[in-house]
This record gives sequence, C-alpha cells and structure tokens, in this order.
Amino acid sequence: MKDALKRIFTKNIGWKILSLIAAIGFWLIVVNLIDPTIKRTFEGIPVEILNETAITSADQVYEIESGNTVNVTITSKRSLVERLRAKDFTATADLSELSAVGAVSIQVKLNKNPDNVSYELNWNNAVLKVKLEKRVTQKYKVQVKSIGDLEEGYVLGDVTVKPNIIEVSGGESKMKTIDHVGVTVELNGQNEKFTTKANPMAYDSSGDLIDSTKLTFSETEVKVNVGVRQTMEVPIEVTTVGVPADGYHLIQTDRQPESIRVSSDDPDNLTSDLVIRLEVDIEGAMSDVEKEIDVADELGPEYIIEDENTVVSVRCEIGKSGERTLSLTGSDIEVRNSPQNYSISLLDPDRRYEIELSGSNEKLKNVEIKDLGAYIDIGTLREGTHSVAVSFDPPDGVRVKNSISIEIAITKIENENDSSEPTEEPEETEEPEETEEP
Repeated sequence: MKDALKRIFTKNIGWKILSLIAAIGFWLIVVNLIDPTIKRTFEGIPVEILNETAITSADQVYEIESGNTVNVTITSKRSLVERLRAKDFTATADLSELSAVGAVSIQVKLNKNPDNVSYELNWNNAVLKVKLEKRVTQKYKVQVKSIGDLEEGYVLGDVTVKPNIIEVSGGESKMKTIDHVGVTVELNGQNEKFTTKANPMAYDSSGDLIDSTKLTFSETEVKVNVGVRQTMEVPIEVTTVGVPADGYHLIQTDRQPESIRVSSDDPDNLTSDLVIRLEVDIEGAMSDVEKEIDVADELGPEYIIEDENTVVSVRCEIGKSGERTLSLTGSDIEVRNSPQNYSISLLDPDRRYEIELSGSNEKLKNVEIKDLGAYIDIGTLREGTHSVAVSFDPPDGVRVKNSISIEIAITKIENENDSSEPTEEPEETEEPEETEEP
C-alpha cells in the first residue's frame, strides 16, 4: 500500500509540476481578465477644516473634540483599489455648516481615478465635533530665559526685548492657563554683547510650554539685545584699628568669604589691584570681635556684585597675652636672594640671639625656633661686610617683639679662568709653495 502511494506521487513528477505551474498561470490570466470587485479600508485620513472664518468672524474660537481623522472604505474593481494610497483621498469639514450642537458632517472624495472606474465610498457618516469658546485677548510683558553658557568669566548684563509687550488671543479656557509669555535665548560661549531674534511662546505657572496651535500672537518674532559683562574674583582684606585691652592681644583675623565675584559694564574697572578693604575696631577688646559687613556698601556704583551673598563675616580672635623667649643662631636663619658668584658668611657664627615672643599661652607653648621662619634678604647687597636685619614669618597669633641684626660678609668667588695666565698662541708659519719639477 505504501509503495503504491509513493508511485502515485513520484511517477511523472516533472509533468505534475509543469501542470501545477500552468494551472496557476491560467488562474492569474482569468482573474486579470475578470477584474473582480474588492473592498479596502484606509485609516487615519486627516480632515481638512474649511471656512474657519465662519467662527472667527463671530469673535469665537474652536477646539476639535473628535473627528479630526476618518476611516474610509472603498468598494471597486481590483485594478483601481490596489493602486490607491491614503493620500489619494481628501476629507473635509465645512464649519459654515456647523450645527447647534457643534457638529458638522465630514465629506470624503477620491482624487485619483484616471480610468473613471465606478466605486463606492463609505465613512459611516462620520462627523467632526468642536467646542466653541469666546475669544479673549490679553497683553503680556515678554520675559527672557537663557539656555547654555557664556564664556567663562562672563555673565549676562542688561537684556532688552523689542517689542517688550505683545498681545495674545485665544479661547477663554486656554487663556486662563497662560502665566506669562517668554522667549528663549541660546548662549554659546559669547564674551560680548549680541543681538538675536526669538519666537514668543506661552507658558503656564509651572513654566511648562502651552500648546499654541489655537493662540494668536500680535508678534511672531521679537528682537532681543543681550548685554554681556566681564567678571573677576576680588580679594577681601581685613585690617584692625585700635589695640586690645592690657594683657590681651590679637591672635588672628578670619573672614568668610575670602573673595567675592564682581562685574562691571566697563571692563577697564576690573584691574588686578582691585581689593575690597574692610576695617574692624578692636580697641579695648577682651574677647573675640565678630562683625558682619555688607560689601555692597564698600564698592562704588560702577561695580555689580554677582554672588548672591554680599555679607562678609569677620572674626578677630582676641586672647590673653603671654611671653616666651627662644634662642636663635646663624644656622636657623635662611638666606634669600643670594647673588650668583658670591659667598655669604656670618662674622660671628656662634653668637646666640634672644627672640622675645608674645601671644596666647596656648599658642606660645608649642612654638619652636624653626616655626618663626627667620630669614635675611641680600637684595642688592654686594661684596663687603653688612649689618642685615632679620625678618620673621611667625605662626598666626604669635608676634616677635624685638628686632635683631646680624653681621655678614659677602665675598666674590674667583673664577678659575680669571686666575690663569693667558697663553700665547704659536705664530703661524707659511708653508713653501710647491713647484713642479721640470
């Protein structure tokens, strides 16, 4: 049985395949000749609004609630239907025919039918529904928002908009959502003033953009002039006036912040020697003196403070005075600015110098001689003996009460080439000219 079935399907297999191909070909020919009627649905065809002025002329606006797209089914010959695309249909809604309930019938037509083949369209009597509202007009001052950054060391100056007030019209409900009208300026590393154009947009109270499809702006573009100012960090220096009470001394002065960022419309005002100097009175103080100073009062009107905080907190630490004496030798003294080709030596290298210190007992008890930072500065001194004052860089809260000087000798170092006698160069002897032998 199995072999019989196998022979049925495999015997004359070539002829069987050829017959199948021929049958399919004949079927396609028949179908094309008959050109049967078929159906096809095209979805999401956009609806075009006609005669909007029928509403706007009545000082009203509309919002589409439903029916902005429509699905269309066409019934026709296969030769037409299979060539069609959604763009071959046009759907319209005429607002001049709007009913009392805010609805209007949608009309659909086929734009492409070169052979005038008969067809039927069905869109289930779809309608466009709209919501009508009273048109409201309001004026808004244009606000400017920036995105991006200027070149480092620069900030935005004065920004002006022309026109700076525009009118916005729209439906009453949408107009109630508008908080302000603004434009956006893009910053991209600029370091000088510039002018740009921007499109005004409506924003709600959260700063989110409102759909402006049904809003009308009296100006669709405004001109924005953007000022740019240079900035710099200006150091803050604090000096004290007066002296603390007897038995007390100034340990150190702290301030926060130590500098403040300022700008000016005239960059020539921003010079390297610009310093904010503050004064604090410590006369008769027996405890810490703290003060808050608004530096805005210390700068002229030509300067603009860019930091949010303009107040500097100053603290003058006052402590009970104490005394201590340390011994210093020449080996503890640093020599600065020693000239080249000169040697520096102490005339009395073994001498000890008494250094009198004052400050709080807490500060003084931990001070060592190396902490005093003793040094002499040779400066313009040259060969010979000199008496040079010793300078100190003591820790904060420690003061050197007395002054000392040391005797030094400056000696020029002789160069080895300078002491050697010049050598005579051997005289050049002329070589005899060569002559040719006869």
